[in-house]
Amino acid sequence: MLHETLLTILFQIPVALLVTQIKKEVDDDPVLLRFSEVLKLFHEFGHVVHYMCNRASHAKFSGLRLDSDFVEIPAQVLENWCYEASSMKLISGFHQDITKPLSDDVCKSLKRWRCSFSALKLKQEILYCLFDQIIHSTENVDIIGLFKHLHPKVMLGLPMLEGTNPASSFPSSAIGCEAACYSHIWSQVFAADIYASKFSDDIFNQHTGMQFRNKVLAPGGSKEPIELLSDFLGREPSVQAFVDSKAQPLNNSSSFR
Repeated sequence: MLHETLLTILFQIPVALLVTQIKKEVDDDPVLLRFSEVLKLFHEFGHVVHYMCNRASHAKFSGLRLDSDFVEIPAQVLENWCYEASSMKLISGFHQDITKPLSDDVCKSLKRWRCSFSALKLKQEILYCLFDQIIHSTENVDIIGLFKHLHPKVMLGLPMLEGTNPASSFPSSAIGCEAACYSHIWSQVFAADIYASKFSDDIFNQHTGMQFRNKVLAPGGSKEPIELLSDFLGREPSVQAFVDSKAQPLNNSSSFR
């Protein structure tokens, strides 16, 4: 009894809340999520899993108290399950008949959609990263003028619309990541390497999942991120999987399952 009391005093059971905005059922008719909502749910649930699996000895290194380059990795890894037919068919349905999962054609379309305009999306992210670095390292910045200066250098020929202020629509993911927006791309690099190397051949492999839990999620911030990733991958992380994911042709469905 004394031992249990001491454990209660010394350790706190982790509690994580995932707060979402999802429509309720109307007249007993089920409300299905849009794909973008499913993707967001998987992403945020990845953070919850990371938090709950943490086994760091000190509170300073628990939860999501991590280097900014690392904190998004578990969430971005879990997003990949939204693009695999074998997982989507387990949780999907149509509003006409929720017992019917997504068809193969729809799943293929979602996978192709992920690769569409990938280079353009990446350039836009880089643009915001540069903007973020400059406004947090320079005083008295002309926000609109800065965007006009950076836009043609990064977007390469795509003009910035006159009379607009892109800074007013800065990505919500950047909030709380001042001067560290670049870390979102680095997390994508590491997440792509993890998924391609360990999960892409068998997304339901329990052994691999447990290794990911014990070697990547559990230590939290108690070890250097590069050490955790290298231990799990068996080598240093590589950018190749990230590059390959951006370069996949739209008609490539060879990895579809």
